[in-house]
Amino acid sequence: MPGDGDDLLVRARSVLLDALNALAEHRDSIIVIGAQAIYLHTGAAPVAVAEATKDSDLAVDVRALREDPLIDAAMEQAGFFLDPISGQPGAWMSPDGIPVDLMVPEAIAGGSSRRSAIHPPHDKRSMRRAVGLEAAVIDNVEMQVPSLSPDDQRSLTAKVAGPAALLVAKLHKIAERRETPNRLLDKDAHDIYRLLVTIGTEQLADVLVRLLSDDLAGDVTTQAMAYLQELFADGPDALGAQMVARAEEGVGDPEVAARSSAVLSADLLTAVRIQPPGTRTVIR
Repeated sequence: MPGDGDDLLVRARSVLLDALNALAEHRDSIIVIGAQAIYLHTGAAPVAVAEATKDSDLAVDVRALREDPLIDAAMEQAGFFLDPISGQPGAWMSPDGIPVDLMVPEAIAGGSSRRSAIHPPHDKRSMRRAVGLEAAVIDNVEMQVPSLSPDDQRSLTAKVAGPAALLVAKLHKIAERRETPNRLLDKDAHDIYRLLVTIGTEQLADVLVRLLSDDLAGDVTTQAMAYLQELFADGPDALGAQMVARAEEGVGDPEVAARSSAVLSADLLTAVRIQPPGTRTVIR
């Protein structure tokens, strides 16, 4: 039905604010990532696909995480509960069923678990580990996160991952899921396209070069640039570009969107390559 996506986005934003409030004591460690962060940076992007998301994603920088309050206790006190269906660590749900994922970059997740982020005294189920979020704990900025509902006047200050870090994270997400096509979401590729269209190439390249030389984020950023080449810059027939095209079917011009995503990606990689000596080589 028309308007359903808008309503879900409004509800998801309200739940994001609820989660940020619940974790207010850990404010310095919590970073908004995912589609909500992308929309905060891109605003009314000149693309055909409207903003839409049903969930909220938060990265946790456990290097600065306090021991008290416990993550699980803070979330449960605010009415959140772990998703009993997925069974995934860090997969929280609001009382009305809106997902909120708490994730820790793999490089700082600790322990040897395949899914749980191990950071005592916090419960091992409260957060999950994920590759590709390392850039978000380096590239982030404080922003106002406003409600989208006329009945909710809240606006909270929170750390939000920067566009370059969001690009890195989305590229890893698509690459991780490409071996299981049923888990691929065309919207993830279109979110990358939204970033490429809205954020200046030089601005993205400047931050990516900094991330490439960072001890924590360098490896995942290097890999993300290889994914950008394979998924988008190789041409409009590349997997990512075709996902962008599918997302625009019925609302935009799929062929133009696929071609534009490939060109913008190639331009970005060229800009990263020509940065001053001393940065990591990205693609040969």
